[in-house]
Amino acid sequence: MKFKLRYFLEDDFSNYQALANNRKIAKSAGMKILTNAFEQWMAFKGMVGRQGFLAIVNEADQVVGGIFIFQPAAEDIYEIGYLLGEEYWNQGIMSKAVHFAIKNLKNRNKRDFKVFANVCIDNYASQQVLKRNGFKRLEKITTGISGYDQSSQKEYRYELNVKLLE
Repeated sequence: MKFKLRYFLEDDFSNYQALANNRKIAKSAGMKILTNAFEQWMAFKGMVGRQGFLAIVNEADQVVGGIFIFQPAAEDIYEIGYLLGEEYWNQGIMSKAVHFAIKNLKNRNKRDFKVFANVCIDNYASQQVLKRNGFKRLEKITTGISGYDQSSQKEYRYELNVKLLE
């Protein structure tokens, strides 16, 4: 499938809503399903047009996934997360999309930086996406809280050191 990355638009809401309400996708991403349409709209509006929130769209320009890059506090540290519609799994789409998202982030930065990702220990596909993009798994297994069902979950933490001169 051909795809492109772009910023989210207000018109993407219904497609994104379908993804975000899919229980299998939400569980694998550790994402809370918002059941109130107003909460869903407000959360979505916070992503529209923002640099760290990239829509993955198909040839018909419909949202089929997303990449979410957060900058917690330090200027040179980012967190990445992503989700993709089930029908697009295991096609290499997310690996390519993460590659382009990191490249875009590199072009926007003026100095070296790190990108981190937390992945459930049983989410092998997501771990492969990170490995294909040069992320290294840190030794310590952490315990996180799933946004999906608030259960504790074992996670691997991955790190990518991005050097601007490379």
